[in-house]
Amino acid sequence: MIAPGGDSWQRLLLALALGAARTVPLAWLVPALGGPRVPGQVRVGLGVMLAVLCLPALAGAPLGALGPVGWVLLLARELFVGLTVGLCVGAAFRAAESAGRLVDLARGANLAEVLSPLSDERTSPTGDLYLFVSVIAFLELGGLRLFANALGRSYQAVPVGGALTSQSVGPVALLVTASVGRLMESAVGLAAPVLVAAWLADLVLGMVGRAAPQIPLYFVAMPAKALLGLGLVLLGLGALDAALVAGFPAWATLFERAFAVWRPR
Repeated sequence: MIAPGGDSWQRLLLALALGAARTVPLAWLVPALGGPRVPGQVRVGLGVMLAVLCLPALAGAPLGALGPVGWVLLLARELFVGLTVGLCVGAAFRAAESAGRLVDLARGANLAEVLSPLSDERTSPTGDLYLFVSVIAFLELGGLRLFANALGRSYQAVPVGGALTSQSVGPVALLVTASVGRLMESAVGLAAPVLVAAWLADLVLGMVGRAAPQIPLYFVAMPAKALLGLGLVLLGLGALDAALVAGFPAWATLFERAFAVWRPR
């Protein structure tokens, strides 16, 4: 641990800044730690608090022999490490949120989207519900404890002081692509029951419209599909939680790869 005294306070602040470069992106991107629904000042504060917890692991970092250029490169590398891990961890929650947005789109309730004053973006009622369920599933699995342990061990697996080289860009790009692909696959899979039900409802309503053209299907179909989708969402919350728990090992593999791509070779 860094003992205060003399230049040690300056070294302590430098180590804290170095740790915050890795932890602030995590607090900024991971919904379980706040995400965009939480004001930016709170997310930055949480990231700094996580950096304080990681100070013992930063005690041996090569802080004294670095010039301005070296500091910029080192901070950039730590920032990229935090962004890579934050994107991979956040993708697991964004998959559930995207599934909810697809459900609202399928049942014709996307008009209920409103502009959130906190995130300055349009929010989906079912998307927020699915996101909340994914956070609950994360907490059920002891995700915060696992996340804290992984963050503490990350400074052993990816020690501070490594170089930011072009050889790391390729694996990181492949990892981000895999995370986005996994996000899309999970979103479609989680929303599939409601998507299929909405398609079948459209098929039945089309057949009814051909048989009885005088029925105003446009005004009948919108509330019918909305209620059908809402009923399936409420009935399937237990299955959604089970699906999120079952998919956690696949996401955990991506989390491990997020650190592995930055390990020195």
